[in-house]
Amino acid sequence: MTSTQTVEEMLQYNMIHAHNTFKFGYDIIMEHLENPPKDDLPNFLGYCEAWAISIVGHHDAEEEVVFPFLNRKLDFGKEAEEHKVVHSTISTILALLTAAKADPSAFDAGRLKQILVDFREPLYSHLDEEVEHIAPANLTAFDKQELLELNQSLDKHAKSHGDPFLLVPFMRSHTPPELKDSWPPMPWILRKVVIPYVLARRYSGYWKYAPYAMS
Repeated sequence: MTSTQTVEEMLQYNMIHAHNTFKFGYDIIMEHLENPPKDDLPNFLGYCEAWAISIVGHHDAEEEVVFPFLNRKLDFGKEAEEHKVVHSTISTILALLTAAKADPSAFDAGRLKQILVDFREPLYSHLDEEVEHIAPANLTAFDKQELLELNQSLDKHAKSHGDPFLLVPFMRSHTPPELKDSWPPMPWILRKVVIPYVLARRYSGYWKYAPYAMS
């Protein structure tokens, strides 16, 4: 939360930047599918997998924390239904990536590209409409303490779910430089030491495809 940010703005602010990481990843994957890096296929497939798993992890947090909270006073049934469509395609993508990791000769860049072309509209529409639905004006039904507790619950969920060696480096390497020191808020030692020199090292080859430096 920045010094000029209200508690009503926090959820949307965080959601916008999280969604942008997925859009950056989508564009990068599409660009590389024009001329797949066959000499570095395991790392490229790992990068694609990190993108897909990051979306799944984000949606899991929404379904376990955000939607139950918001549904107390609003209706996020449409978003929940859209998740089913998104997850169906993500499952198909992950199956293709798993098969290609086991047998690189099975990698079909053309098929993956066509799936992603068809996926863009439902994915981007969902991401954008969700951000609009959680605009500050729509959250006035909740008091400030409730919203603070929601954000604390999300932070707790993020720290206890998913593979930190995959999800955290993906997020940080898709965060623009101007946001590195403020989003998401974290201690200096994590931003400058733990993430780039510990967490990011396990799958270091993946992040060469990311748009930004790790820290």
